Amino acid sequence: MELKDFIKNTISSIGEAISESQEELKSKNILVNPERYDITENGDKKFAKFKDSNRRHIQTLEFDILVGVESKQDSTRGIGVQVIKVLNIGNEKSKIQTNANQNRIKFEIPIAFSTIKTPEEYLGSEIGVK
Repeated sequence: MELKDFIKNTISSIGEAISESQEELKSKNILVNPERYDITENGDKKFAKFKDSNRRHIQTLEFDILVGVESKQDSTRGIGVQVIKVLNIGNEKSKIQTNANQNRIKFEIPIAFSTIKTPEEYLGSEIGVK
């Protein structure tokens, strides 16, 4: 696989995963890659104000994935390419020539999980500063 095909396939897969997650989690009030309004930072936390609700905490899901592709030429099967999933140890008598390439993919997806109102017994008194 050429580099440009790998990049296109990776972007396409990430985009499809985001779209599917948005649709599947919509009923649970979980926003995946939401549009942001008035983002404010409070220390290391980010909040966004949405049209349909008050402020929501935006968290960033970070992905760091190592993708390995192995091509092998087997005297009994010919040439093939597969994504490395697990280490396969076997007792084969055929001669195998293996080449492996590894690529690292890093990306982030912002997400706002659903929230519930905090029960009164857990709320502290507000402190005003003048």
